[in-house]
Amino acid sequence: MIRNVSPKNFDWLVFPIICIILAIGMLFVWSASSEKFLFKQLVWVLTGFTFFFTLLYFDYLSFANYAYIIYGCVFFFLILLLGLGGSVKGSQRWFSIGTFAIQPSEFMKIALVLALARFLRYKKYGLGLFDIGISILLTLIPMLLIMKQPDLGTALVMVPVLISILYAAGIRLYQLLLLIGGGLTISPLFWMFALKSYQKMRIIGFLWPDKATDWGAGYHRLQSLIAIGSGGLFGAGWGNGTQNQLKFLPERHTDFIFAVIAEEWGFLRACLVIFLYMVFITCGIGIARSTREPYGRLVVIGLVTMFATQIMVNIGMTLGIAPIVGITLPFISYGGSSMVTSFIALSIIFNIKMQSKIDFAFMK
Repeated sequence: MIRNVSPKNFDWLVFPIICIILAIGMLFVWSASSEKFLFKQLVWVLTGFTFFFTLLYFDYLSFANYAYIIYGCVFFFLILLLGLGGSVKGSQRWFSIGTFAIQPSEFMKIALVLALARFLRYKKYGLGLFDIGISILLTLIPMLLIMKQPDLGTALVMVPVLISILYAAGIRLYQLLLLIGGGLTISPLFWMFALKSYQKMRIIGFLWPDKATDWGAGYHRLQSLIAIGSGGLFGAGWGNGTQNQLKFLPERHTDFIFAVIAEEWGFLRACLVIFLYMVFITCGIGIARSTREPYGRLVVIGLVTMFATQIMVNIGMTLGIAPIVGITLPFISYGGSSMVTSFIALSIIFNIKMQSKIDFAFMK
């Protein structure tokens, strides 16, 4: 359903914050790579803005009508990817389109949020075992496909998304504790059958650095810490980071771009980036709290959790306080699918805030 968009309902606090974060991202993608990657990132940013402003004109409740269809289509592409996807560095995550690549797992995060919110939106009398079971299946099946690619980072983002939506939908505390306990109980099965050897070594290298016999397992963490430490308070200056410019730091324009920011801009300005993210997440939580319509509230909670998890895990792994799982920093890391899905998620959040629909029949 197409609707009119009023500028007065637009979030004029979050939008400039995202624009500042984007500008920082473009600056450091350039520093960490080349003009070629900068141009491609600019194309993705413009594509993202196109999706962002286009989706604002749709009634977000219409997303609920097509939530299962969207979920099914993305799930189909995940299956198709196993046979037809292009392989890069041993990972089969992308469909190649000319010089660009599309990563379906990034879109699965949004599809999952829309489907879970649709399924749980009117459970005003609490969640039963059937509701929880279906929600787990909706999350677990695509997770396993994504882990098979392998893409552990994207798969793990889905876990807090599931928990946050279940909590907001009214899961009882004992049910939540049983769910978390059950997940911890079966985690050894994931360790034995779902994780690749290099992923296990990275986790071992994080938990017990002295036990990681493979030097490569701790290489990313070590070089990231050296980069961040060498930046000091004020940084080496844009384009002057030793770890970045001499290419000691791996994946410096994608997963480890925050280490580049800390090395070249220093501790103080790296903290500014974290502060901008904190304001963004806080505003997102505020939108969720002020949204009374149940579907919109669950969607915002799921998407804000998605952003918060990615930010914390990405920055945490560059600082050595989280295992290296391969995950991008929203609106900063180089990556087309990540950038476009971030804009789509942001547009849906803005859309819900701008409409401010109140369904009194289901107010809690």
